[in-house]
Amino acid sequence: MKHFSTEDWIDYARQVDGRGQRAAMQKHLDGGCSKCLKTMEIWRHVVTLTKNQKAFEPPATAVQEARASFALRKIIPFEAGKLEVAKMLFDNFAQPVAAGIRGSFAARQLVYRSGSVCIDMRMQPKPGSDSVVLIGQLLDSTKPEHGISGIPVSLVCEGDTVLRRRTNDVGEFDFGTTELNHMQLVFGVGGRTIVVSIPESSQDFA
Repeated sequence: MKHFSTEDWIDYARQVDGRGQRAAMQKHLDGGCSKCLKTMEIWRHVVTLTKNQKAFEPPATAVQEARASFALRKIIPFEAGKLEVAKMLFDNFAQPVAAGIRGSFAARQLVYRSGSVCIDMRMQPKPGSDSVVLIGQLLDSTKPEHGISGIPVSLVCEGDTVLRRRTNDVGEFDFGTTELNHMQLVFGVGGRTIVVSIPESSQDFA
């Protein structure tokens, strides 16, 4: 029994019939050749995986966090491997709500985590101005009753440090800003640099 080459089965899996032998290859499979059937199934699986990867579009938050990580590596001194991008655990604007209700929210509540460090943050408009206030607290999940005090935190925009603070005795911090696009919060916690990417959607506030 004549067997077809691996290159032939790759073309078959890609549905390319450059040599005009697709019908003969199908007849060969129908004849019960287990060796060629196995080869074809492997390459068909590879082709399917490739198509799925091309169609995959990562979440906007993931793209934003990746960009923030690369940008911050250029401007913040830290030991190799110590930069951590905090993962968003909760966003009240991402929760399903009835039509028209989201616009009534007075604040955006966000929760991030990196290892045992949690960042509980609220963004809300400042009455009578175009400013947005960021209020947050740094917590250790192993000791949730105590905030992490004395931690340096910076508000960074496109590689430039806009403001610097330190968390107070109960781990709280606050910033006021008129611009939220391309913003990150950067914390220096015990030899680690933790980055929080701030969502770029202040227009959703009431």
